[in-house]
This record gives sequence, structure tokens and C-alpha cells, in this order.
Amino acid sequence: MCRLFGMISSKASSALTYLADAECSLLQQSRVDNERLQGDGWGIGYYAGGLPRVVKSEKPVYSEVERYRSAALRARSKVILAHVRKASNPRGLPREKIISVENSQPFYFGRFLFAHNGTINIPDEAAGLLGKYRSLVKGVNDSEIYFWFLVKSLEGGSKVEEALAGFEDALERLWQVCCRDHPTKKRPYVGLNAVFSDGERLYAYCRYSEEDGNSPSLCLRDQPAFQMCYRPGEPLVVASEKLDRKGGWIPLGSGQLLTAWEDGTRVMHEAERIR
Repeated sequence: MCRLFGMISSKASSALTYLADAECSLLQQSRVDNERLQGDGWGIGYYAGGLPRVVKSEKPVYSEVERYRSAALRARSKVILAHVRKASNPRGLPREKIISVENSQPFYFGRFLFAHNGTINIPDEAAGLLGKYRSLVKGVNDSEIYFWFLVKSLEGGSKVEEALAGFEDALERLWQVCCRDHPTKKRPYVGLNAVFSDGERLYAYCRYSEEDGNSPSLCLRDQPAFQMCYRPGEPLVVASEKLDRKGGWIPLGSGQLLTAWEDGTRVMHEAERIR
């Protein structure tokens, strides 16, 4: 279970408050629960000159707070994504193979930035869906397969909602064929929650099984761990869980896609159910 953050504003801004200073900032979420530490890496993504820039580390964010704060302060952008990682390991690889900068998030390519919270339980089978994009996979993080599938779909002309639904449907079809090869797993994925951007719009997608959503959130412990939330306004922020107690947070439930954009003076958004 990782933690996600996304922000969009009508002018280039810093997300330092939400990433490091708020009562339940992403930094605080990483260390507030000793049983669920988010200690396997972190990353901050933003846009400069229309292209993604990413600062990532394989170290626990709470072990290099000053570097993290410095990166958050420098990341002034209309769109900012961030991620703290608790590594999944569906292949059962040695820990030293899964903890690296290449496996930290966000991932980026072209104009796309992406971060995922969840586990793709059949990453090797899912990699077969990528076609020519398979050669671009850099690490062994199952989340990277999800990213490249979306890139492939979007560059192929699919709408965002079609790409997201298409990945889930493809996983389900694969599962019908390969489930007997994975007797310890109940389904092809655990959580497809994601924040991502094309540089103009910010998207947040929440998708999980209620079977996986019973544990509480890390900081305030007042919502299911996989249920996301967002707060409209200037800026609009979306996260795996509430970042403070100030109110105005709206749940983003399983199957809902949040789309936000700005017109130079204000931020607009819509939330729709796609599953």
C-alpha cells in the first residue's frame, strides 16, 4: 500500500504544505503507522517547459527529510504528483532487486506522469499486453506495467476512461487463463488507484475491491485505506487520504475517475463513475 498525491492550480505553485508540513502530509503518512511504514522510496513529479521532471529516491522519505523538502520546494508547477512507496513484490524477488530508483515512482514518458497504489499480481502475464512498449520497462515494479499500458492506450487514441477500463478488463481476461499458475492469489490485482497527468489535466482514479479496503487510512484513520479523496478549489488536491482536518474533502470511491483542469484563472473538475 503506497500513498498518492496530486495537485493542479491555475498558476505555478509549490505543494510543500501538502507534501511536508500539513498535519497529515505525505511525509507524515509515510511514518505515522509503525506497522505500515511507507519506507521503500519516494518521488515528486512536476512540469517544466511543458515536460515532466521527476526527483526520486529508493530511500525512506522519513530518512532524508531535508532532501525531500528541498525537492518539494523546488517543484513549482501547475501540476504536481508525488508518491511514497511501500513496495509490492508479486514475483517474490529478493528485496535488493525491488528497492531502487528505477522502481520508485512517479514514472514518466513524453508528456505523461503517473503513480500507482496497489499491486498487479500477474505482472509477467500483463507485460505481454504492452507490445513494443515492453522494451521501455526499466525496472521490476509491477506498477510500471500499468503505466506503460496506459501510455500505449493513450498514444493509440484511447480516451483516459477507456484506457483504465481496458487495463482492468485485460487483467481479468488474463486471469481466466493463468489463475491456476498463481494458487496463493485471489485475483489479478489489488488496487488500481492512480494519479497521472498529460501536463494539461490531472486525473485520479480509484479502483479496489471492498475485500481489500477494510483497513483504515494511515493518519486520521477515518476512511478505508484504498478510498481516495479530493478537495476542490485553488489548488485542487487529491490524495490517498485526507491531508488535514480543515474540511472540504470529498470521497473518491472505487470506480470513480476525477478529472481536473485549469483555464488560467480557476481550476475546474468533474468526477464520474466509469466502473
